[in-house]
Amino acid sequence: MIRIPPELYGTTGENPMEDIVSEVYPSLLESYKDPAYLKERAILTPKIETVHKFNDFLMNIIPGEARTYLSSDSVCKASINTDNDDLLYPAEFLNNLRFSGVPNHNIQLKEGTPIMLLRNLNQSGGLCNGTRLIVTRLGKWSIRADIISGTKIGQNVTIPRIIMSSKNSKWPFKLNRRQLPVAPCFTMMINQSQGQSLKRVVLYLPV
Repeated sequence: MIRIPPELYGTTGENPMEDIVSEVYPSLLESYKDPAYLKERAILTPKIETVHKFNDFLMNIIPGEARTYLSSDSVCKASINTDNDDLLYPAEFLNNLRFSGVPNHNIQLKEGTPIMLLRNLNQSGGLCNGTRLIVTRLGKWSIRADIISGTKIGQNVTIPRIIMSSKNSKWPFKLNRRQLPVAPCFTMMINQSQGQSLKRVVLYLPV
């Protein structure tokens, strides 16, 4: 058990989500394209569902038109017993699955969105798992982004779609998902904050 000092408690009103966002991201509309503003703040939480809820909420605040990227999902043939097992898992079912460390089937991005890489793409080029970036251009099958953490800060890079597989899944198969290896990172899992330099943080621990 850990006892948190009362002076570290936050106070929330009728809408705790809005209160937390205004605490971590004050003047968001004026500053959301500023790398220095975004790189030093984040909302941390232990539940992946809460991460998605906060990121969707903040995405709706940012002005501009969002672009939706849909994944191509399939069952890894090597992880099933017979050639017909994959017929038990239609694409609609696979699309709804969510795994830690694997991007969602549906990713919505806007220019100016802070994102985090979920895979190592080019370590010498600064594209490592956990690297944070800001989206600068939305292409059809790839995106352009500026690196805001790590050793290559300020470099503009291209991020393509790649195939990623689920690990430690409760399902009796391995999912192969072709998608952009990124996730919005206004809010992130607590373990994803390891190695990050953050000055303004709210730790949200829902019951």
